[in-house]
Amino acid sequence: MKRIGIIAVLLALISLASVSQETNRTYFLYPSPPESMTNFYQRCNFMTDRFWDNCNLKSAFSSRVKMKGAFEDYISIAAHATVDTVMMSFDKLIKEVSKTPKNLLTLGEIAEECLYSDSAQFKSEQMYLPFAQAVADCRKLSSADRARFARQAKILSNSQVGMIAPDIEFTRRDGSKGHLNDVAGRIILFFNDPDCDECNMLMVRLSADYNLKQLHERGYLTLVSIYPGEADEEWKNRVMDYPENWVVGASANVDELFDLESTPVIVYLTPDHKILSKDIDHERLLEMIRILNSKTKAGS
Repeated sequence: MKRIGIIAVLLALISLASVSQETNRTYFLYPSPPESMTNFYQRCNFMTDRFWDNCNLKSAFSSRVKMKGAFEDYISIAAHATVDTVMMSFDKLIKEVSKTPKNLLTLGEIAEECLYSDSAQFKSEQMYLPFAQAVADCRKLSSADRARFARQAKILSNSQVGMIAPDIEFTRRDGSKGHLNDVAGRIILFFNDPDCDECNMLMVRLSADYNLKQLHERGYLTLVSIYPGEADEEWKNRVMDYPENWVVGASANVDELFDLESTPVIVYLTPDHKILSKDIDHERLLEMIRILNSKTKAGS
């Protein structure tokens, strides 16, 4: 999730409260933490828990633009609150808005823009999932309105950090079938498309990485490269130069298991295939590989 700095948020807490109270420039009156509450995170929890108390959620959606602005302010604060506080606040907001299904659909769309889209300022699958699930479960909305959210909720529910990764059936370069569950040890899942320039740049860097090669040789780490498409002859020709010790496959339905709106996507799995990290930054990935190699060499 993209997050703004703590100092910036602290200043935002002060300015949001003062602007709301003194000039009424916000859509509705935002909560103001008591002056005696000086701890930054306590203030974030206070505002997250009470953010919508002064908002008439039945009429507020008459202005989608203003409601989106308020939601962005809400998320900018919630991003620094405790998980329990955030989830309880989300549940309370969703329960109230669900009384008017069309407003729930709008809330889902706003949450998608703010938390899930490529342009989201605070991208977070974990924070977006409750909103997608709420729209998907609302039987008072049409199947067409719920379809996109239902698909997103299904994918996100199957691939959250801390969960066991779903098995992926894939076709190897030689045409044989493989399964992710058959790959032992720690795994770097590298979802990529040979037509994606960024994917190819990362492929070159990973294939040339000394630390990754050493981890492969010691059987500590396996890189599994998956193309979200058909294993046709064109794909087989494009991946011929991928390192021999990589597990390379194509899976046309893998986008039903993982969010692959854009590639490359990196997912790190523990030996029991638990998802430890997702959407890892390329530089951070290479640094993580270096640290892993250093630690495993020291322990051998």
